[in-house]
Amino acid sequence: MIRLTSSARYKLALRTARARSGRIADATSKPEEMPDDARYYLTADAESGFGVTPDGTLIGLFSLPKGRGTALVQAAISRGAYLLDCFDGFLPTYYRTFGFVETERVANWTPGEPDVVFMALSADHAVAA
Repeated sequence: MIRLTSSARYKLALRTARARSGRIADATSKPEEMPDDARYYLTADAESGFGVTPDGTLIGLFSLPKGRGTALVQAAISRGAYLLDCFDGFLPTYYRTFGFVETERVANWTPGEPDVVFMALSADHAVAA
């Protein structure tokens, strides 16, 4: 089950996940960079979660246990996420399976690192309000 939580509790869970997983540390922003005005969600065990900003951007999706990604992305969409950005590589292809399409691509600020890919949920995949 995925539940609404406080910004502080989400940031603590994200900090813990980043410390335990280099994969999560590489793919997510630092907790102190996460906006306070987003709505944050965690699983009951606090090992998976995400945020949705007021403009509908999915942020900080993470999961220590494998196999929760699909449920997390679907939960984020059902809670109003329809925009996101991610690093090029596996993630853009993965998010396309949920109906996200690339809207912009920006070179990474670190030379040699993957581009930043901006995506939006296509109209035929949007959740009715």
